[in-house]
Amino acid sequence: MIAMSLRGVRGGVGTSSILAAVGHALHELGQKVLLVDMCPENSLGLHFNMDLAPREGWARATLDQQPWHEHAWSVEPGLCVLPYGQLQPDEFIRLDGLLLEQPQLWSQRQAALADAFDWILFDLPQRLPGHMANPQCSISIMVLNADAACHVLLQPQLAQTPLFLVNRFDAASQLQRDLLLIWQHRYTQSLVPVNLHADEAMGEALARSEPAGRYAPTSLIALDVISLASWCLLRGRRAE
Repeated sequence: MIAMSLRGVRGGVGTSSILAAVGHALHELGQKVLLVDMCPENSLGLHFNMDLAPREGWARATLDQQPWHEHAWSVEPGLCVLPYGQLQPDEFIRLDGLLLEQPQLWSQRQAALADAFDWILFDLPQRLPGHMANPQCSISIMVLNADAACHVLLQPQLAQTPLFLVNRFDAASQLQRDLLLIWQHRYTQSLVPVNLHADEAMGEALARSEPAGRYAPTSLIALDVISLASWCLLRGRRAE
């Protein structure tokens, strides 16, 4: 089983939408996929017609010492979503401390899931170090938009995250083209060789509570995501 995580260099870069779309694309390519929401906001499930902030989820179950895996939601055979669950701010801070104290917790869970799934994808939060570090992933990707804020925020992240993915790329923007050229020159080995283009279909898909590839399979973003999923498959085979 291949474990992969996505985290935004800042909020609002489209990380959850990408994770949902890639999970769906991998499933379309014949893979058994589990998507895990590591964010207290519970936004990942919105892409699969789930309620916002369901009470039950892996985080709630972990704190309550209940079976965590029973709360996975089956989208269709071979494609499942495990929500975070509803926690108060003091509770997810307490959970973050628990994850820091038990760094092997998700590794053990991943091992237990190895026979059931080919891929496990983690949607990581911004500022909860235990939540970010606990899943052990062979592919870790940071999501960027080609803007000045991401360019500045990228610098401190270079040593921590080996791979970077550009989302919402608009080839008509001179600034975005210039930033992409700078990143391609400076970080050749770190940039994922697929850019996800800006496409209204991504936002429309969320409004329909669907991943982009299900909502608009012939859209530009859906084709980009299929290319990204194919790249992930190749990268995953090398990591095995």
